[in-house]
Amino acid sequence: MNHFIELNALEIKDSLPGATAAYFQTEHSTIAYTALKAGLQIPLHNHANEAVDIVLAGIVEMQIGESSGTLTAGMMSFVPSNIMHSATAITDCKVITFLHPKRNF
Repeated sequence: MNHFIELNALEIKDSLPGATAAYFQTEHSTIAYTALKAGLQIPLHNHANEAVDIVLAGIVEMQIGESSGTLTAGMMSFVPSNIMHSATAITDCKVITFLHPKRNF
């Protein structure tokens, strides 16, 4: 296992109009590196994994359950398992998401 990972060298696994995502898997967790174009909307959804999103660049609006907020570079959010949540990229963004337990693809 490589213990030092260059984010820009990760293989892109998901590509949607306006977004790309690359993943790194550990034994128990998944780390996603996502680039979002301004205006991209991730619709309301949920999953069994807990998620921590860290905004590296840009501005993202998120709804998590009944709460909503705006995240800028250097901020993070916590999404408990099975909670409905959504996101909208206000500007071009780069986000790291830690998912636990490991997400199966």
